[in-house]
Amino acid sequence: MGMLELLWPAVVLVSLYAVIGGGLAWLIGLRGLWAVASAPAFAVTVIGGASVIAGWLGWAWSVLPCLALAVVIGAVIGLIRRRGELRQTSRPNFSPWWTLAAVLGAATVIAVQTTEVIGEPSAISQTFDNVFHLNAIRYILDTSAASPLELGQMTSPNGGVPFYPSAWHATAAIVAQLSGASIPVVVNAQTVVIAALVWPVGAMILARTLVGSTAAVAISAAIISASVPMFPLLPMDYGVLYPFQLALATVPVALAATASALGIGAGARDIAPGWWALVVLGALPGVALAHPGGFVAWLALSVPMVFIFAVRVWRARRSALVRTGVVAGALAYLGVGLILLKVLRPPLPTRLWPTALTPSEALLETLQVSMFYGAVALPLALAILAGIVWAIRERTEATIASVAMWLVGAVLFIVVIASPFGTLRDALTGSWYNNWPRLAAVFGIALVPVAGLGLARTAEALGAWWMRRSPAARGPRLAAGVLAAALGFVLFPLPAMPNAVAQAHGRFVLDDDAALVSADEMALLKRIPEHVPAGSVIAGNPYTGTALAYAIGGRQVLMPHILVDVSADAATVNDHLADAVAMPAVCDAVDALDVGFVLDFGDREVHNGSHRLEGLEELEDSGAVRLVDSEGDARLYEVTACGLG
Repeated sequence: MGMLELLWPAVVLVSLYAVIGGGLAWLIGLRGLWAVASAPAFAVTVIGGASVIAGWLGWAWSVLPCLALAVVIGAVIGLIRRRGELRQTSRPNFSPWWTLAAVLGAATVIAVQTTEVIGEPSAISQTFDNVFHLNAIRYILDTSAASPLELGQMTSPNGGVPFYPSAWHATAAIVAQLSGASIPVVVNAQTVVIAALVWPVGAMILARTLVGSTAAVAISAAIISASVPMFPLLPMDYGVLYPFQLALATVPVALAATASALGIGAGARDIAPGWWALVVLGALPGVALAHPGGFVAWLALSVPMVFIFAVRVWRARRSALVRTGVVAGALAYLGVGLILLKVLRPPLPTRLWPTALTPSEALLETLQVSMFYGAVALPLALAILAGIVWAIRERTEATIASVAMWLVGAVLFIVVIASPFGTLRDALTGSWYNNWPRLAAVFGIALVPVAGLGLARTAEALGAWWMRRSPAARGPRLAAGVLAAALGFVLFPLPAMPNAVAQAHGRFVLDDDAALVSADEMALLKRIPEHVPAGSVIAGNPYTGTALAYAIGGRQVLMPHILVDVSADAATVNDHLADAVAMPAVCDAVDALDVGFVLDFGDREVHNGSHRLEGLEELEDSGAVRLVDSEGDARLYEVTACGLG
C-alpha cells in the first residue's frame, strides 16, 4: 500500500477537525476559506479543553468528551447570536475556484515533501524527544488520561511535571481509537495533515487578510507556504517538535483574526468586529494547549497590529481622555506581554542553549532565508524584498503590519542566535528555550504576509502590463496565469526545499545506523507481544531506544522516557539486576515493579552519549535471565531469578 496506509487516519483526523471545529466556525459566521482555516484551530481548542474537563470529571478519554464540549460551546454561540448582530458583507472578489486550486496546489506539494521526509508510513523520527511523544500516545490509550495536568505523570508519577501541553497527543490518541491504525502511522498521518492542510490554509487566510482578497494573493500565499524551509519541515527534523508544529500551524489563523478584530486588513469587513474577538478566543487556547511556544509566537507577532490600532485611534480621537486610554491600554498590553514572556519561560536549565553565529552572519542568513538548512531560498528572499518595496509604496496599515511581522520574526531570530547580551536574549527568547531552531520556525510564519505581498503585487503588475499591451487577450491571460501558478509551485521551492527534505529525511531512515532504534531493534520491538504478557514490565536503557517497547510493542516499560523520575526500586533494578541471584533486595524491587523482561540494545545511545545502567549489562551470563528472542545484536531477556521464569 505504501503511503496510502496514511490515508485512512488522515481522513479520520480531517473529519474530526471538520465536525468539531467546522461546526463552530459556521455558527460564528465564518464561510469559505475562513471556515476551513479556522476549523482545525477551533478543534484543537475543544480537544485540549475537553481533555482538561475529562480529567477533572474522571471521564475516559475518547471523542465523546470533545463532542460534548463542542455542543456546549455551540449552544453558547447560538445564544450570543440571538442577542447580537451577525453580519456578513464582503466576499472575495474572485472565483472560489482559484482558492480551491491554490489550496490543492499547496496541499499536494507539501504532502509530497512531508511524505518524502517520512519515507515509510510506519517510520518514526529517530530523535530524543520522539520517545516521549510516541509513548505519551500509548499512555493516553492505556490510562484514558489526556489532560495536560495529567500527562506528565507518565515520567513523573509524583507530580514533578505538573503541566505538559497535550493537545497534539490527545488528538493522536482519538485518531488511533477511531482508525485502528498503529501509533507511528497515526503520528505520520497527523503530521501530513498539519503540514499539508492546516498550515497552507492558515497562511493563505493570513495573507488574504493583510494583503488582499485576490486570486494572485491566494495563489502567492499558497506557493510561499510550500517554499519555506523552516516550516513545516524544521519541526519534523529538529527535536522532534510535533506539538510545536501544530501550535505554529494554527498561529496564522489567530493572527488573521487578531488583525480583523483590530480593523486591519480585508477580513475586518467579513463579520461584525465583536465576532472576530470570538474567533481569536476560539483559536488561542488550542494554540497554547498544543504548545505555549506557539502562543508566545502569536503574542510577539501581534505586537505591530496592536500598535497600528493604537496609532489609528490616537489620530482619530482628539479627546484627552481617549488618548490617555490609548496610552494606558498600550502600556498595559506591553506589561501583560512582558509578564507572560517571563511566566511562560521554561526552567533555567532548559534555556541554556548557546549562540551560534555573529550578528552579521545572522543578518545574512535572515536576508537569504537560509537558516538551519544553509541553502539560500533565493525566490523567497526576492519575494520578501519585493514585498518591502510594495509596502513602502502602498503604506497601508495592513502592508505595514506585514513588514513589521517579518521584522519581529527576524529580530527574534538574530537575537537568539547571535546576541552577545545574555540577559536581553533570555528576556526576549527564553520562552522558546533560547533555542534558535524554534525561532527559525517562527520566522517561517512571520515572513508569509510580506513574501505573499511581494509575489502577488508583482504578478498583478505584470498582468496589468500585459492587459495594457493586449486588451483582447483575456483567454491567453487566464492560461498564462494558470501556467505561472503551476511554475510557481515548481520553481519557488528551489533550491532550498529539496535540500531541506533530504536532510529531514535522514531523521526517519530505519537502518543499522539509525540514531534511536535500528532495523534489527525495530523488528524485535514489533515481536514483543508474542513473548511478553500484558501487565509485565520491561526494563532497559531508554537512551538506546528500549523505551519504545511501550509505544511499538504495547507493553509497559520501567522507564517510558529518557528523562524520568527514577524511584528507589527502579534504581535498584537498573543498577543491580545482573546481581539478582545474590541480592535479595533486587528481587523485592523486581516484584514491586512487576519487572519480568529486559531489553538489551547495546550501548549506542541516541545522542552518542554514555549513560550506563550497569545492572542491565552483561546479563547473558548473570544467571538472572534467559534469552527469549533476538534480532541481530538486539536481545530480549526474561527474568528468571527471584522465582520468575
